[in-house]
Amino acid sequence: MKPRPLARLRGALLRWDRLLIAVSLALPFMVPFLLGFLWLTEHDWLLPYLGVSIGVAALAFAMRWFARHRPGGGRAPSVLMDEMKVESDPVWTETERETFRAARRRIERETAEPVAWTELPDLALSVIDDIAKGMGQEDRKALDFTLPEALLLTERAASRYRDHLRRHVPFSDRISLHTIHWIWKHRGRAQLAMEAAFAGHRVLRFALNPAKGVMREVEWLMAGGNTTYLGTQMMGVLQAVLLEEVAHAAVELYSGRLRFSDAELLQFQLDETRADRARLAQPDAPLRVLVLGQVSAGKSTLINALLGEDRTETDMAATTDGVVAYEAAIDGTDCLLLDTQGIDGGAARQRQLLDEMTQSDIVLWVLRANRPGRAADKALLEAFENWFEEHPDRRRPPLLPVATAVDRLAPGWPYPEHQMPGEVRERIGAAMDAIAEDLGGLRPRAVSAVEPDWNLDAVRSALSGAVSEGLLVQRNRLRLAAARHARSGDTQIVRSGRGLWQGAKLIGGKLLGRLGGNENARPEAGRGDRKAQPPEDHSP
Repeated sequence: MKPRPLARLRGALLRWDRLLIAVSLALPFMVPFLLGFLWLTEHDWLLPYLGVSIGVAALAFAMRWFARHRPGGGRAPSVLMDEMKVESDPVWTETERETFRAARRRIERETAEPVAWTELPDLALSVIDDIAKGMGQEDRKALDFTLPEALLLTERAASRYRDHLRRHVPFSDRISLHTIHWIWKHRGRAQLAMEAAFAGHRVLRFALNPAKGVMREVEWLMAGGNTTYLGTQMMGVLQAVLLEEVAHAAVELYSGRLRFSDAELLQFQLDETRADRARLAQPDAPLRVLVLGQVSAGKSTLINALLGEDRTETDMAATTDGVVAYEAAIDGTDCLLLDTQGIDGGAARQRQLLDEMTQSDIVLWVLRANRPGRAADKALLEAFENWFEEHPDRRRPPLLPVATAVDRLAPGWPYPEHQMPGEVRERIGAAMDAIAEDLGGLRPRAVSAVEPDWNLDAVRSALSGAVSEGLLVQRNRLRLAAARHARSGDTQIVRSGRGLWQGAKLIGGKLLGRLGGNENARPEAGRGDRKAQPPEDHSP
């Protein structure tokens, strides 16, 4: 075992020649100390001086003890923890976010005092098990994921930490690994050199300004314990950050997001939109906005008003035989407005519309303000909510209810701008309250989509506000659809067959090549003895 640097330094100082040099250097400072004590004794100031010194030391120790033992004192670096804590991903579902928050609360409790590093792996595995249970996957345990998922997690973590190093660690892109390895290999000598340099700095400080040197020594002695205490607390913070990174990775793994990269999800998205191309009146677009409502509720009229042109057929009869898609843009985001068949209360139509709703990113629900019968809408809404309760891994698309034909509630329509009578406003408000009561609190936006239109900007604003959430819904839907496709038996059989064929082809090619080489093999002389052969004469 190599001696510690301090022991080596102490052994060197005990040699008489070096000890003589140390005494010679310390003598000019020790003599004034002794003379000062003699002066205090002669003037009867020694006891007051000692009393004040002991009082100051006792006060310092009392402050340190109070800082350690007061309630919440073990969480001194909370500000630092807030800066370093790992945040949840905005694309996570509410279940995933709540599971991660519960894991963070446990990590905060467990690391209030630093944990032994040997116990940290067991604690990390326990946190991973808690996350699996919180996400409804009790049968999955730690390390229960595939190799491609682990590789994708490694790729993302490496990219994130590389960016963190370049932004926060000075000279990280200048110092080579060879230099770091050399410093680590000679860390004992480096520590000895640093301690010797610090000791020399203290001696030089005494020589230049003895009074300042004494003050700095007292400060160093008083702050030494606090430094150790803060270092211990900092260790707890680092352990908490490490465990939060583990929890973050566990949520990503158990949610299935690491089954496919962004490029693979894009390919699945392109495959899915092929189903919409047969419906399109215009080229396809990524964000699916489903427009549904009862028969003759004004869906096609609302779409025409939002598009600013007559691109759908409109009359009082049922105008849409199937689902038709119209290309549009919301704040620069391409989307498809999907015009559907009307809700008629039938079970078959309800199943069809429910399937369309679960495959959409935003739902624009059109209700007729002057039509009190909303039982079919209520039944479809209940089926929609029940479906998402049964599929907690799916992100629910935002519902935007719109009440059309409010002009039918207002005799004398249209009115001059900002001059709608008060009784008309009350009548429209009462109709919106009645719709909200029937639809479980979903209060619609009142509009009139016929010329002159009224309050359409409120619908456009609602659509703009729902775009971000709609994109998250789309990403969640495509990810889960891709996972189901990858787990399907046909896909696995095709993948296995392709792998077996490629393996057989490779082995067969190698074998045939080797056999062909043996048939044509001829003994050759060494390279030095090889002679050039004259070309064969093939002339007739």
